[in-house]
Amino acid sequence: MLTTLLLLTALEAGAKPASIAALGPVPTGTVRLFFVRHGQALSNLDPKPKLPPAELDHLTELGRSQSTAAAALLRDQGVRLVLSSPVGRARETAELLQKELGVSETRVEPRIQSLALGRSATGKSLVWDDRQTEWSAGRDPQPPGGESLRQVADRQLELVGTLARERAGQAVVLVSHGEVIAALVGSLQGGPTHKWEELSLKNASVTVVEATVGEPPRLVLVSVSPEGAKP
Repeated sequence: MLTTLLLLTALEAGAKPASIAALGPVPTGTVRLFFVRHGQALSNLDPKPKLPPAELDHLTELGRSQSTAAAALLRDQGVRLVLSSPVGRARETAELLQKELGVSETRVEPRIQSLALGRSATGKSLVWDDRQTEWSAGRDPQPPGGESLRQVADRQLELVGTLARERAGQAVVLVSHGEVIAALVGSLQGGPTHKWEELSLKNASVTVVEATVGEPPRLVLVSVSPEGAKP
């Protein structure tokens, strides 16, 4: 059984799917995109282990189990390609998905990498709490060397357009990050940019977008997790 955290009604015609299993075949001329948040990483733990950043960028045992469970959601969806953010936790998730789904084609895709935090006006490297403070105050800035949520959404929309042209009739998995997928969802839903990051996406959850050349991308399902998967 699947637990759907949020079912959107972006499909205005026809029956609305209640689960990934109910999606049916990929429509002609359309690409179906499964955006998967990476499984739980050591960097997601609270408190974080006292390790260098590079060593925190690996899946936990739970994260590996979550990734395998996500693959079970997608097993009968005819996935032909797996794209991954460049960082370790996303690549490890993608490798597990690729193995479980029997997909031969996979590659790293920079357009789904995590938000670039940037620097302050004094040159200090910003941390996640610094950006959260800005969003909470109703701002979505682009700090030096960093990105706004709008920019994160725009780079993904560019990728979605490319895949609509090149992968029509296919299903593609994209392993990315919570704030990145939230920015895409927010841009398609509308609403204030600074609120996009508030969408809570569980590790290894699946968000479904469909795209057809000449039409706006359509949100189908957001943050679908396997029954029993832990946050």
